[in-house]
Amino acid sequence: MSTSGYVPGDFWRICDVCGFRYRSSQTFKRWDGLITCSEDWETRHPQDFVRGRKDRQNVPDARPEQVDTFLGPLQTNLTSAAVSGATTINVTSSARFLTTDQIGVTVNGNVERHVILSIPGATSIELSAGIGGPADIGAVVVNYSAVSVPSL
Repeated sequence: MSTSGYVPGDFWRICDVCGFRYRSSQTFKRWDGLITCSEDWETRHPQDFVRGRKDRQNVPDARPEQVDTFLGPLQTNLTSAAVSGATTINVTSSARFLTTDQIGVTVNGNVERHVILSIPGATSIELSAGIGGPADIGAVVVNYSAVSVPSL
């Protein structure tokens, strides 16, 4: 059989990969649409058929984090000035303050830590030791022993 002669129904093609001339009966159409000779023909890679799975990352029954609610007033203010060495202070409210709670009293712009000895009334607190300086009306008293719980 002649390589340059006429063969009915067997026309010439150029391989899209190597560029050589082949009869149509010696060429194949690849998966990517290229017409190639038998040496340049290749099957499609199996990884092309791999399909990913949907990754469900949603959380069932998701709810936002609750805001912390503090029991009672965490702080109160002095209703009258306190002199240096005073062991009893008058406050707006002593509700939710308990004996042995650790509190902070603002004295001369600094916070002094004290322990509550007793609570004689609804608006007074007795300290285990005297304050270290004068405290003005409206000075902040903070209860460090207050417990926070999440709101329901």
